[in-house]
Amino acid sequence: VSIGYENFPSTFVDKGNAGEPTSEYALQASAGGSVYLYPHGGKEAIHQMIREEYGKRHERAVYKKSLREAAAAMVDAFIRLNWNEEWQAYTDMSCKPTENTELKAWRPVYEIGWTGIGELACPLVAAEELLPVSRDSFGKAKTGEELIDQIVGAYHPVSGLLNDLVAPIDSSGSLVNGWWIWYHIASDCHCAYNNGKAVHEILKTVCFLKKRGKAYPVNWLDTCLKVLDTMCMLQGEDGNYGYTYSTEEKKVLDWDGFAGCWFLPCMAYAYSLTGKEAYLASARKAETFYRKYVKELNCYGTPMDTWKAVDEEGNLAFIRGTRLLHEITGEKEYLEDLESGACYEYLWRYGFRTRPEYAPVNSGWNACGGSVTSISNPHIHPMGVIADDDLRYLADQTGDEYHRSRADDSTAWLMQNLECYPEKTGYGRYGVVSERWCPSDGLVTERYSDGTPYSSWFTYNMWSAANILEALTDIIGKEV
Repeated sequence: VSIGYENFPSTFVDKGNAGEPTSEYALQASAGGSVYLYPHGGKEAIHQMIREEYGKRHERAVYKKSLREAAAAMVDAFIRLNWNEEWQAYTDMSCKPTENTELKAWRPVYEIGWTGIGELACPLVAAEELLPVSRDSFGKAKTGEELIDQIVGAYHPVSGLLNDLVAPIDSSGSLVNGWWIWYHIASDCHCAYNNGKAVHEILKTVCFLKKRGKAYPVNWLDTCLKVLDTMCMLQGEDGNYGYTYSTEEKKVLDWDGFAGCWFLPCMAYAYSLTGKEAYLASARKAETFYRKYVKELNCYGTPMDTWKAVDEEGNLAFIRGTRLLHEITGEKEYLEDLESGACYEYLWRYGFRTRPEYAPVNSGWNACGGSVTSISNPHIHPMGVIADDDLRYLADQTGDEYHRSRADDSTAWLMQNLECYPEKTGYGRYGVVSERWCPSDGLVTERYSDGTPYSSWFTYNMWSAANILEALTDIIGKEV
């Protein structure tokens, strides 16, 4: 319990902005609360405390439209808004209300994995199968299949990995230096987050199509296996896959960070598709390595824009990987570790409604179900929703409906966000959704054209919206 505070020597505004010191003091105050005592629980005892508080304060968001309506609207928005014919690419978009509410392309999306086209390719392929979306619907825009073709075309034989971009972002001609190089942590190298996430999305898509008796290009799987063979060779004896890699040889440059955990579910998918024991052995070894960070509540070093801060994102790979390992082996320890990963996610996921001060979230919006990205970027972003299918699997396997409730919170959260457009947000249309949502007054950096604070972003970033579409197609796919 804090009564009064002082930020010294500066006030954190965001990761690139330190403000003047601020303070507030209380001369007379009172507070109430609970004290939880778990003498033998260790760090993970906090999960029980979170669960008990959730039971007291839970309040789920409310939405009106159906999941299919939402998914169809999102696909339409990607095709009609995000696709840019001049750049031959999907783009991120932005505007500046109240003066200018028209979304315009500001950056082509060339990354293969994190924040890139891999995020969109998987749910677009699923949408073609599950929704009334035909290839003709795309017009000149690239289909999910064409995006995957771009990714596998980025294979770099010298390094045995994928180039991180399918086209350079500037005049340097580099196919590995994306927007994240401005954070001075990963340049002139391959990044685990890009390669691991891209391969994950492709293999998930292959499994999706195979399960439905649909054909897929053989080079999709072949290319992914080439990358995974490289990672099997590079994997440390302790199971670590590393963080960054050389472009000139098959070599790990930086071992420190959790981003390599994205290769864990990739290996599990690869074993399921090929039956090759080396992939299962690699996944088992990796699970043992990354497990300790989850149990110590210290998963750091996944995004390249947070200077390896503790984050929520990498654990999503651990959740997926342990779920797949349990499906494959039926071994109890993987179900237990899946639950540890789920509970780590709940440390970032709101289980109650907050009371933010500024539009568009200060009325009729609910933080419950949204997950904060990291201690460096303490806003809610949509990425956590991609683990909801795994949380429902955990509920099915354990009979513990707490996990299903947490997943259902997330679905409600994403659906109400979509319904904020355009009435609450002041821009966009139904099917558009922003990356950033501020559940409190922290990190409110966006401003209306008149300077008034705004608790979201005036941007429509493709990758984050694609994560929502992926979560929706995961649910809809269970209905078909």
